[in-house]
Amino acid sequence: MGGVLLTALLVLAGQWIAAVAVAVFSLFMAYWTSPLREGDHVPLATALAQRTPGSAVVLWAPGNPLSSRLQVAIRSPREDVAWVNVHRDVQAQQLLAEHGGAEALPLVLVGESVQARATAAELLDLQDLERRRADGEEPPAP
Repeated sequence: MGGVLLTALLVLAGQWIAAVAVAVFSLFMAYWTSPLREGDHVPLATALAQRTPGSAVVLWAPGNPLSSRLQVAIRSPREDVAWVNVHRDVQAQQLLAEHGGAEALPLVLVGESVQARATAAELLDLQDLERRRADGEEPPAP
């Protein structure tokens, strides 16, 4: 809404280039934060069945700022990360509710570990720790 108002003010001031730039940026942000944005999605049952040591299952939701931040940080297609859109999966919604609901997004599952409101660094650390456990190595001291 703010983008529309700013665009209108810029048009009234005769700043057409700035108005177009603000309008395009506003449209992009409206799309990026919209629940209509599909993004990557694997059904939770499939993601859990295909897990290997060190792989992560990330429960995320369009419009959730922390989910968006994690998707940007882990942006390349990775075979060791499965993205589950909670708006498209009832089983994922139930699991998310067990761990605090929408406040826990993005919820990362790696092995037996569960991390609510996970950052990219936490996701990578959990993956590393799980791979070390699978290889029989001692985890590093905290």
